[in-house]
Amino acid sequence: MNKKKAPSYRRSLSFTSMDDLLADVQALAACGAQASGGWTAGQVIWHVAAVIDASVEGVNFTLPLPMRILGRLIRSRSLKKGIPAGVIKIPPQAQAEFAPSPDVTFQTAVDLLTSAIQKAKQRRMSAVSPVFGKLSHEQWVQLHCRHAEMHFSFLSPVSQPHDANHAQNNGSSGSSVRHASATA
Repeated sequence: MNKKKAPSYRRSLSFTSMDDLLADVQALAACGAQASGGWTAGQVIWHVAAVIDASVEGVNFTLPLPMRILGRLIRSRSLKKGIPAGVIKIPPQAQAEFAPSPDVTFQTAVDLLTSAIQKAKQRRMSAVSPVFGKLSHEQWVQLHCRHAEMHFSFLSPVSQPHDANHAQNNGSSGSSVRHASATA
């Protein structure tokens, strides 16, 4: 994880379907993306894709009881309004499945997200959430939209699209060379 703090920049997003979040990522891919947080743009997208994939395939761990109880208590609110950034930390038992590698490329992450969304549409999401418990397919869609809104809010288009070298490097390496300016 990138320990250097980037300027705080957040987009306001509202997704109603997983096609919406994929369209947002494809738009970012077209002009290059940068992240204003602890992860690169590629890592953010990879993480969201991994969670979508887990909603179809399931996970190989259980969380501590207090975390599962808290998850059930905030499930309804989380599906409607999302979870503020930093509230749920990836616990050690989930790191292997949901914490992105520092060298994940932007394009690899976009491909994984595309594949995970296609799989979720074809097979439906019915795995039990390690945090929120049993969810219907429609609830999983809501959760993924809220989850992506929070994480993708830290992504922004490269501010100078004419800088082809930066856009090319960012698109192929997932590294964020420059960060978005802090805005009010």
